[in-house]
Amino acid sequence: MFDIGFFEILLIGIIALLILGPKRLPGFLTKFEEYVKLIRSKSASISQEIKQEIYTEDFQKGKKDKDG
Repeated sequence: MFDIGFFEILLIGIIALLILGPKRLPGFLTKFEEYVKLIRSKSASISQEIKQEIYTEDFQKGKKDKDG
């Protein structure tokens, strides 16, 4: 999905450590992980709904074509 390598992740970690400090960084990472999980679950749900709508629409279109 993202083309991020080891050095980019290391650089982001060093910058986060400098900005947040060693005391606040673990709490921030925990909250960040929760938000990432929430976003992934919501996007999976939305993706599933879109697939279901497309399937239903294709099914109805196919049924109309058979009926005449």
